[in-house]
Amino acid sequence: MSALALRGPAWVAVRAHRRALQIVFALLVLSAGAMAGLRWWLAEARDDMFGTDSLHYNQALGGVQIAVDYGGTAMVLLPMFVGAFVAGPMIARELESGAYKLLWTQSVTPVRWFATKLALPAVVVVIGATILVLAFRLGWAQVSEAYRPWYESKVYEAIGPVAVANSLLGAAIGALVGLLVRRTVPAMAATGLVTGFLLLVLGTARDGLWATRTATSTEPDALDIFPDNAMPVGEWMTTADGKRVSDDACWNVDDFEQCLDVHNITGSVIEYHPASHFWPLQLVETGIALAIAALATAAAFYVVRRRHA
Repeated sequence: MSALALRGPAWVAVRAHRRALQIVFALLVLSAGAMAGLRWWLAEARDDMFGTDSLHYNQALGGVQIAVDYGGTAMVLLPMFVGAFVAGPMIARELESGAYKLLWTQSVTPVRWFATKLALPAVVVVIGATILVLAFRLGWAQVSEAYRPWYESKVYEAIGPVAVANSLLGAAIGALVGLLVRRTVPAMAATGLVTGFLLLVLGTARDGLWATRTATSTEPDALDIFPDNAMPVGEWMTTADGKRVSDDACWNVDDFEQCLDVHNITGSVIEYHPASHFWPLQLVETGIALAIAALATAAAFYVVRRRHA
């Protein structure tokens, strides 16, 4: 037998979930192939854009945009799907049915059983999510300047290490919830809710993960100073003494100039993240997600030792 051959609980885990692994492999190949095909189609059509076949280009561009939209949504939801699968079919179902007892009576400790159950999805997630990120970037790069900027959630969470970290977070939460709930469907539902909530919190806090930059203008409208491809954080009008006033203060009024005088508006200010902040933001958020995943994993091992050791 090869040294690389799977044995014991690892072989059992792969054997038990081989159909799911086959589906994952097929989806990865399909996703990468689809994005590569759309990129080639768009590149070919771009050559004809100034010729007689501009319709061909518009069709190709529309195809890439649709793929980016659906692909981005799928990447946002991926951690919840991963977590639900780990919580339900991989952990809770075995505990609910009692199938784990067979392995535990064959010199496989509960800790080793659980470690194998967690290692399999972790490896698949790291490899699979990385491939999906590369495939998504392949298509998104063709439309990034005019469509779906880097800071939109369905793009930001699909083009960097955050995608991998979030999926690992989902797997860790799923493992912990599966151990605690021990029932397949409730564990899947609870994992989806918990993972979704954590990702929502991370997304909401994203603006503050790295120091923003500030730009000021002597005009009440800050559009003239907003950098290209920057992530907007906040925009205000400013008074003569430097106080910030909500830009809604003079929105939809009959006399805009009079409103500016009433509030003593003399300029505007914006806070933003330039495109160069993409990697700092990604790495900080990745670190936070992995830290939460590590805590969930440690808690899960504690539960295994506490209940079954």
